[in-house]
Amino acid sequence: MSPRTARKDAAQNRVRIIDAARVAFRDYGPAAPVTTIARIAGVGTATLYRHFPSRDDLLTAMLGDQAHHRIAVLDDAVADVDPWRGFVTALETVVQLEIDNPGLSEAIRAQRHEIAVYEELRVRAIRNLTTLVARLRDAGIVRDAFEVADVLLILAALNGITDADPRHALSRTRTFIDHLAHGIKRPTSTPNGV
Repeated sequence: MSPRTARKDAAQNRVRIIDAARVAFRDYGPAAPVTTIARIAGVGTATLYRHFPSRDDLLTAMLGDQAHHRIAVLDDAVADVDPWRGFVTALETVVQLEIDNPGLSEAIRAQRHEIAVYEELRVRAIRNLTTLVARLRDAGIVRDAFEVADVLLILAALNGITDADPRHALSRTRTFIDHLAHGIKRPTSTPNGV
């Protein structure tokens, strides 16, 4: 086998292991055994450990993929000319990511202190959320008291929706956002102040 073929095989194995870990976390929860992940990936445990010497290394790789995707979602939300549309689209996209990768967020939260890149990505996410909330307030869309902590509370509630019934999570998310809008949007006045 040529060095180029070996590198290509190694890269493919790495991707298969990360994909298999997502499946294992979905099916068996965040404590899915490494042997199960290796079996799903179609590799031996030695190959898995060669790529990811520890469970934390595997979670870091998975977090990197997911977190960079989520940061890109927030970047898009901040860049949207309509901040409300950006906000709602970001919420729906995050829910879809949770539906597609159940168990991953729980595993990451459980081991966040051991994942080196976690804090850096958390800071970037809070920075984006701060900008998005400021844009929503500046545009007069949400109440002046609306803040990043409220967005985090909304995300926690959306996780509950996803966990309760993943099959209907996206439609229930849209219903939740619609109800939520009445609470966080700035009231609009009607003619004659009625």
